[in-house]
This record gives sequence, C-alpha cells and structure tokens, in this order.
Amino acid sequence: MRVDENNIAYKDFFVRAKDTDMFYNATVPFYFSTIQEMGGEHAAEMGISIADLMAEKSWTWVITRARVVFHKDAIWRDTISLETWPEEPFGLHVPRVVNGFDKNGNPLFEAMTIWALLDIARKRPVRPKEIMDRVRIPKDEGHLVNPDIGKVKSFADCNKLQTYPVYRPIPVYYDLDYNRHVNNTIYLDWIMAAMDQEVLMNYSPSVIDVQWKKQTFFNDKVYVETAMTEKTDDSVAFSHRIMKEEGEGKEDSVVFEASSEWKRKEKLPQ
Repeated sequence: MRVDENNIAYKDFFVRAKDTDMFYNATVPFYFSTIQEMGGEHAAEMGISIADLMAEKSWTWVITRARVVFHKDAIWRDTISLETWPEEPFGLHVPRVVNGFDKNGNPLFEAMTIWALLDIARKRPVRPKEIMDRVRIPKDEGHLVNPDIGKVKSFADCNKLQTYPVYRPIPVYYDLDYNRHVNNTIYLDWIMAAMDQEVLMNYSPSVIDVQWKKQTFFNDKVYVETAMTEKTDDSVAFSHRIMKEEGEGKEDSVVFEASSEWKRKEKLPQ
C-alpha cells in the first residue's frame, strides 16, 4: 500500500477466478471484501486497525452502513486500483471513501462506508475524538465527499412485486472474524445466495445500499428474505433482509437490511 502526503492510500488488487461468476465477472462479495480490506489496511498504516485497538484498549471498529455505486464490471485476471481516505466524523460515525478503477483509470465503483468505534468491555460506542490525533483527514477539498447517504429502504415498508423463497444459511467457522462474530462481508454472500440465478445471469449491479444492525455468531439461526420492488425493461430492484431467530415466545430480530438496483447486461456472455 502506498500512502501519499495527503493521507490518500492506494493499492492494486488482482481478480482471481474464485472472485468471479460463471461469466468471469467479479462478484458482489468480491467488491465488498476488497473495500473492507482496503479500509482495514489503511487503518493499520495509521496504527488504528482492529488488532491495534484491541491490544491497546479492547476497542474495535464496526461497520454500520455502506453504499456502493457500480460503473462497470471487473473480470478475471484484471488488476484493479483502489484509493481510500477517511472523512470528517459526524456524531459517533467515521466515514471512509473507497473508490475503484480499472487499469486504464476508468471508474469501476464508488463506495461510502460508515464506521463506528466500540468498546468491547463496556459494550458502548466510543467517540471518534478519542483517536482523531491518529486519523489524518485529507486537506484537499477535492477529496471531500458528503457522507450523508441517508437510510436504507426498509424491507417491511417496501412495495413488494414478488417475494422469493427464504434462504437459511448456517454460520460456519470460516465466517467468523477477529471480533469472533460473523464478518460483515459474509452478509453479502448470504443475500447474493438468496437471489434468483436468472437475475444474476442477466443483470449487473448498479447500486447496493446496506445497513448492518446487529451482530451474529456461530450458533445463531438466521434466514434471508428477498423481494423484488421495481422492474422495468432495463432494470430491476430488490429489498433484502437478514433475520435472526430469537427463540420461542420472542420476535425475530433484524440483523441486516439492504436494497439493490441492477441494470440489464448489454450482452449475455457465452
């Protein structure tokens, strides 16, 4: 990773076959895992990675929101270039921008991610000012982006044109991360696994907007609900929700919500 004098970080990533679908297009989980990796590595460069903060104060980073706008697909064997920087905190949140480009410098995606600090021992949020002496916000106004991405459309309130079968993933050992809970990127694996295959074959993502609301752990029982909310000749939109079973006599809780917009592929690969 290269970090310039303005605290903008740069790094290239290689698209492996494992990161692609049957047409060699990079998958949605690949983009989200790469975005997380980029932010995590830059935090490590600043001495405020999860491992650093856990060792110092039993603090950790948690992601609460992300909105990714896609411009084109990366494909197998592509090398993509990412850039990232932290934005000014607001409230208890620390925004981070991550942008991706192809080898010619054309934009692949733009992501706004919203993070928060959590005191593990006290189970309470930590105000960002506690670490601001180690977070260098870029002074170049050209890199400042409005972090207000609003709220994710609620699954409960959305207009459902069609609902899909409930998908029931089982959290496994390799889904867990350093915080001992299911890694946030796994939620994207789950909602994509619940999608109709014909949609994934014929459409590419244009916008994916997500909110992490609650942690899940190894023995939790969870399920994914999916509904189509809009459809035109060239596009389709969905609402997604991951629920946790809370046990007999208790109402199941929402752990994750998302909305996604997809555009029809100009040509279906052979």
